[in-house]
Amino acid sequence: MFNHVLLCTHGTEGAQKAEAFVFKKLEADSELKVTVLTVLDEDWREMTGDDWLNSSKTHTTFLDHVENQMNEEIAEEWQRIKISYPVAERANFLQRTGNIEKTITKTAKELGCDLIIIGSWQKSKKFSIHSTRMGLRTTMKNKDLHPLLPCPLLIAP
Repeated sequence: MFNHVLLCTHGTEGAQKAEAFVFKKLEADSELKVTVLTVLDEDWREMTGDDWLNSSKTHTTFLDHVENQMNEEIAEEWQRIKISYPVAERANFLQRTGNIEKTITKTAKELGCDLIIIGSWQKSKKFSIHSTRMGLRTTMKNKDLHPLLPCPLLIAP
């Protein structure tokens, strides 16, 4: 029915449910093409504070450090996916930075995807210092995403 699926994930519990849904389908359909997309919200580079008044070099150095850290975490998430779902080796993995809604829809258009899959919103658990849960914790607004959709959207339960 669908030929190319864009799986949007950022490592949270809801996104992991979407991953399980997609890779189970990929096991059953060897013709299905899957692209895994992780979007970094463009606003993350706008971080500022009083300590940045000292030096723009310090600010730039810190932002570069944060970007490297996020890239490493995304690489770890992708590795987790590949270990959890060996069939994921057949998927294409992409990382993009931008407005979340616009980046998802632009990528789906560019790749000719005929289905976008995202995880459902999950209620946040209380913060625990012992929590090992990773994830970018970014959210998007349905009212901003839906008008831009170039193809159907499936929200994995």
